[in-house]
Amino acid sequence: MTSRHWGYWFFAAGAGACIAVGAGHGVAAADSDTGDSAPTRSADAGPAREAKPDKADRADSRAERRAARKAARADDDAASPPESTKPRNRAKADGSDTDSKPAQRQRLFSLRTTDTRDSAPEPPVVAQTAQVEAANTVTGVRTGKAKLDIPVGEKDLKTRADWYFPTQADGSVDATGVIYLQHGFMGRKFFYSALAKDLSQQTNSIVVVPNIPSFPSLRCGGCWLNGTQTQQAVADLFLGDENELLTSALAAGYTGDLPKDFVLTGHSAGGGLAAAAGGYYEADPGNGGNLRGVVMFDGFAFTNVVPEALTRLGDVPVYQIAAPPQAGNLFGATTKELVAARPGQFVGVTLAGGSHVDSLLGANPVIDLLAQLVTRFSAPGNTAAVYTLASGWINDLYRALGPADGSGIYGAPDQYIVLGDTSAVVLAPPPVVDVNSYLGTWYEVGSVKQFFSIGLVNTKAVYGLNSDGSISVANSGNYFFDNGPESTIQGTALPVDSTNSKLKVTFFGKPNANPPGNYWIVDLDPDYQWAIVSDPTGLSGFLLSRTPVVSDEFYRELLARASVYGVKARITPTRQPGAVTTAL
Repeated sequence: MTSRHWGYWFFAAGAGACIAVGAGHGVAAADSDTGDSAPTRSADAGPAREAKPDKADRADSRAERRAARKAARADDDAASPPESTKPRNRAKADGSDTDSKPAQRQRLFSLRTTDTRDSAPEPPVVAQTAQVEAANTVTGVRTGKAKLDIPVGEKDLKTRADWYFPTQADGSVDATGVIYLQHGFMGRKFFYSALAKDLSQQTNSIVVVPNIPSFPSLRCGGCWLNGTQTQQAVADLFLGDENELLTSALAAGYTGDLPKDFVLTGHSAGGGLAAAAGGYYEADPGNGGNLRGVVMFDGFAFTNVVPEALTRLGDVPVYQIAAPPQAGNLFGATTKELVAARPGQFVGVTLAGGSHVDSLLGANPVIDLLAQLVTRFSAPGNTAAVYTLASGWINDLYRALGPADGSGIYGAPDQYIVLGDTSAVVLAPPPVVDVNSYLGTWYEVGSVKQFFSIGLVNTKAVYGLNSDGSISVANSGNYFFDNGPESTIQGTALPVDSTNSKLKVTFFGKPNANPPGNYWIVDLDPDYQWAIVSDPTGLSGFLLSRTPVVSDEFYRELLARASVYGVKARITPTRQPGAVTTAL
């Protein structure tokens, strides 16, 4: 592993230790499992996993299937697999209405595109997620705990799992599918009870949340959250003749067969596991084609784990609800891999002001506080936004719908989305900058104030092209008030990467083109009407506009975008008293 990866794991281990120690015995007791829940009656209709053969027959079948998979994976490693050609027909085998899903809470959001900024934008379009009535409306969620055997290598990981069953008014269960939800590094299953309950109720899903070791465990042959064998074993849970999930569900109080359709989800390293397991499931020649998609909650994995999984997954949708770059997600490493692997496709969003632990908040106040202390505090409304996004996408996945025809919340790359009290930006690659279009005058409408810029107003930058191909930089402003003491400085800039979005600016001597540069254009309007500039540390930030004044609403959008793209320090408005008041 690189030093950056070691740094991440030291951070994660320290964070988990702080949570475990600070929570104390009282919180730990909330996760105690003294026995299996007493079974209660429930009914399940539709395609289901049927009761399986006895243990000996299952062991033989498992060995045969693993041998077949081993050969298939060897072929997969020898050559890049072709695009998946398996049909993705999500229709129910019993002919039931696949368009139905449980009634959802009313969740409002608004979308705003950023195509042009040369005139005042229209007010945001207010919309709401389409309501699709379920044949049977979910009225509650019943929970249970049980043992779960996960077949890791030649041994089984004998662990515990929490189960969430969506109930109808008469107490029965008529679930659409199964959601596998995996906790993150140093996490525990009970951390995610609030998320699991919401997903169960809003998507009419049976949700299972198991504990998996965060470090290699000798008791199960070295299995752990980031282990390849563990990722393959989770895929095994959903393959053909496996009975482990059903046995555990029955012990947790469920009666009937489990639905065949399933979605893999997880937070942090659990998200990486979900994606990897999905890839192994799709690569297995005996899979039933029942995986509907993968949803990661600020998911993270070792380098190339997710890209390799995406290759195996073919056309299976993979969505990420990301936090801005921070230590908990290794500064967005896996999110960047996801965007690069599926260019032009919708693959998720980043929440403004987001914390790595947005998704797990709400289960326990002590855990919530400690988790935010060791990561960062979550912005108001972010956890609710996670629920809204995830449930909308999963309901669409069950119905074989997506960005073009689904009722969930989607958008074009880099589109700004308002979600109640918070906002998000659709995942997109870094901007590719046309230098000639970027030249000219830019007004600073907000910035992280440096010692030399405190009190500056009318701040602007003028960029030109020098005869040697470098870029001239002329920064100016007045101190304290219009026509106050003038401050000017001249400099030169050179791009340091092929996208021209990263530059080296110097005000003394000649610049060089050595990465990483100190002027990063992290977000840019396609029509070059606004830009957000930072640096590798995220401790500087500039909101730039072609007009000196912007509306309050648009300023809030720029602030949100700066947060999404890694500006950590506080941005404050920059006054432009000398400007004619023509706001964007």
